[in-house]
Amino acid sequence: MTNFGILARQGKSLATLIAASGSFLIGMILPLDIWSKQTNTSIATVNQTTNNTVNIPTSKNSKNPENLEVIKIKSVVAKRVNKAKQKLRSLELQTFNFNIPKRFEGETIKEAALKRKDKVIALTFDDGPWDEITEKVLEILDENNIKATFFVVGQHLNRRQEIGKKITEAGHVIGNHTWNHPDQSGKMSEDRIKSEIGRTAELIYKITGRTTTLFRPPGGVLTNGLADYAKERKHTIVLWSADSVDWYYKSPQKITKKVMDKASNGGIILLHDGGGPRDHVVQALPTIISKLKKQGYEFVTIPELLTIKDKELHQQELAKKVTQQE
Repeated sequence: MTNFGILARQGKSLATLIAASGSFLIGMILPLDIWSKQTNTSIATVNQTTNNTVNIPTSKNSKNPENLEVIKIKSVVAKRVNKAKQKLRSLELQTFNFNIPKRFEGETIKEAALKRKDKVIALTFDDGPWDEITEKVLEILDENNIKATFFVVGQHLNRRQEIGKKITEAGHVIGNHTWNHPDQSGKMSEDRIKSEIGRTAELIYKITGRTTTLFRPPGGVLTNGLADYAKERKHTIVLWSADSVDWYYKSPQKITKKVMDKASNGGIILLHDGGGPRDHVVQALPTIISKLKKQGYEFVTIPELLTIKDKELHQQELAKKVTQQE
């Protein structure tokens, strides 16, 4: 298999997920519904047998056994439904989080620039995985129920394969950030380019079982041949709209301000979880998340962001066609 042959594998179809989701919800909720009805019927039957009447609660505070049983069942159902939603969300991410809308294949993006009122933004992390730092970042994201996109460097992923597995197992997306992180502007040899991108792609698949068509050129350099090579293979080149400059500024307050000053609906935030000491990023991350949440932002992965943008563009295209036909 060629370096990029593995990248042609596709995820499950939308129909498969919908069917699985429906079956899952039915399997979780229907038995409880039946149990509830059977329980209520049994209680009513006992009442009818002993008193030839059915007791009807006269107030919300009634301690009637039937009323208490129904309340108990409703509580159980609510908990089951909540767990079901969480598992379906996880299934959706595992199935679709690496899929990119066709219109963005081979394109370079810095942000999605959304017009919708509901605000979304994408957290991205470069240069990992890194000892301790990446795992701390994962813990913070998990505590806040946030999914992010990690652009990994091949040699770092090779040294920390278990952390790489944790990233995808937690429902996050992985992107390709080359093997050695070359950020020179001068043209690179074709063999070097193939090695930088291809080796990392193969390793990502080997470790996580996932493929990715997301590529972020080191330093955002677009002139050395790496981006061109990736675009020819229909990879999406992902840059950023809000740079924390955390490789230079070591103050959590400073990088938080950098992010907040550039935050926008459909924006892409650049942070680093590797490539050097990043304790200041770990310290700043909870504050960044908190401030963005207070401004009404929801956090999405890069594929989710592009899917939202794709739908918005599709609606605009349909509206334009309608206008032209009138």
